[in-house]
Amino acid sequence: MDSSADSQMDTLQKNLFQWSKLDKELKELNKQCSEIRKKKEKLQANICPLIQSEQLEDNIFSIPSLNMNICYKEQKTTESMSYKFLEEKFNDFFDTPDKAAILLQYIKDNRKQEINHVLKSSLLKE
Repeated sequence: MDSSADSQMDTLQKNLFQWSKLDKELKELNKQCSEIRKKKEKLQANICPLIQSEQLEDNIFSIPSLNMNICYKEQKTTESMSYKFLEEKFNDFFDTPDKAAILLQYIKDNRKQEINHVLKSSLLKE
């Protein structure tokens, strides 16, 4: 191997190490975020009924030490459009299940596809 190839391999090795380090850091941060989100949702599940029972829905709660205001809001969420959901709704809409199945298959077959090249990590087995 010439020095150019050695240099490229060194660069590849350094880049893979950096990528792995960042990947590991991201996974740890995502885990921490997930744990914080669960704690926050649990507190919210305790706080909202109390606000409702005390009829404080229109209040704004100020937390000056965090430079933050908190207000109670109603939020609507929409069910995701999974294939199961689409199949159920197509069956409701069309007069025969065959038409629903044909439309669902058409949608599945005509989704835009894109090929990307990515790196995936896995932990070493001990």
